[in-house]
Amino acid sequence: MHVVTVQLTLRPDCIDTFLHELGAFRVLLEAEPDCVRFEVLQHADHPGSILLIEAWSSRDYFEQVQLKRPYYVPYLERVRPMWAKERRFDHWHCR
Repeated sequence: MHVVTVQLTLRPDCIDTFLHELGAFRVLLEAEPDCVRFEVLQHADHPGSILLIEAWSSRDYFEQVQLKRPYYVPYLERVRPMWAKERRFDHWHCR
């Protein structure tokens, strides 16, 4: 299993809209057969700070198949303007 974390910092005026967009995106991800886990965490004291925790069958699947799904580009075009700074990806191994 391969785990990806994505740290996002949102513009304060976009938090609700982003969470709505993310909710629809989450439905698509959770329907993927190789999606093991998808969680959304919102910082208790800084609501514009979002952490996504995704678990996939493998890093190869995530990078070669999942990131190339046709729904990624339109989703990113809608949400990227809502970010206060560039997102951060980290890749993790489960031990």
